[in-house]
Amino acid sequence: METQFYVHLDFPAAACVLAHLSYSPDTPHCVEVAFDLGGDHAPVMWTLGRELLRDGLSGPAGMGDVQIHPTDLPSHTLRLRLHSPHGTAELSLPGQALGDFLRRTAKAVPYGREAETPGFLTNLDRALASMLTEPY
Repeated sequence: METQFYVHLDFPAAACVLAHLSYSPDTPHCVEVAFDLGGDHAPVMWTLGRELLRDGLSGPAGMGDVQIHPTDLPSHTLRLRLHSPHGTAELSLPGQALGDFLRRTAKAVPYGREAETPGFLTNLDRALASMLTEPY
């Protein structure tokens, strides 16, 4: 399942960016996000925790490279902070659109029942094997 909406990049430079979100029951804990920077730039890809995004709808969530929290703005705007070795980005995004998307994912795979999805353990085994065989 997919959705897209515009987010406002606040830092390092102000810009309006299209965010493409996708969710698959094959990776039930994750939401893939591609930020389309436009022009000749390749999309910037992030894999975010579905529960982290859900928790960020109502309060501060995340302590590491991904942090999200609601703002005091009346339009239910969320603030998302992404940190990588290449730098930090701060974005404002529409909480209503994100909440609608996450409710759709919960209908496909209810929170807390991710391990019951077909193929979950097979996909988990593949991911672990990949991590163990890839050099640092």
